[in-house]
Amino acid sequence: GQKLRKKYTSIFGNRTKYIPAISNLGEGIFIDFDNESIVNWVKSHSEVQKRANILQENFDNTKLNENEERNISAKLVLLHTFSHQIIKELEFLSGYPATSLKERLYVGVDMQGVLIYTIAGAEGSYGGLVSTCKSNRIAEIIKSALFRAKDCASDPICYQTNEQGQGVGGTNLAACYSCALLPETSCEEFNRFLDRRLLIDPTFGYFKELLK
Repeated sequence: GQKLRKKYTSIFGNRTKYIPAISNLGEGIFIDFDNESIVNWVKSHSEVQKRANILQENFDNTKLNENEERNISAKLVLLHTFSHQIIKELEFLSGYPATSLKERLYVGVDMQGVLIYTIAGAEGSYGGLVSTCKSNRIAEIIKSALFRAKDCASDPICYQTNEQGQGVGGTNLAACYSCALLPETSCEEFNRFLDRRLLIDPTFGYFKELLK
């Protein structure tokens, strides 16, 4: 949903011949969702699209959209919130602080994936993320993260956030620092477009069957 604009790191623009660069080594976990499953989920629950529309309207009604045009889809909110919950869970189990983990969202008509990664540094060579997948613990981590998302120190206020939203410009619904927000350096979207109810709500949550 974003407009692509050319950006250059040199005043010479596309006439630049050499650009300094460094290579960073790290590790990551990529989780790919089933597109058909997400489409059917959105179609089956009107509340899902309604909540995405609330975030879109709140974003459009603020000055945040003056330099940025966005399409806030239910898929984006689902994957982004899922990413945050997994990062918070990995903080407990992989040996990485949340500040050392980052996310990359792949959201489009035919894209629905999340990359959680870390790069070189004091914590960049632990191997904690890779070992998590090798030991087949990733399924347990996902389930544990979803169960943890059911509890928030600010509930029921956080869980029942209305159309006004919360966070910057009201661009979050059921998401606050007690349950879903991350350090700014870890989040690709500056802690916007989050709603844990899309994950865990017993009526319309994407993972509701997993939590029974």
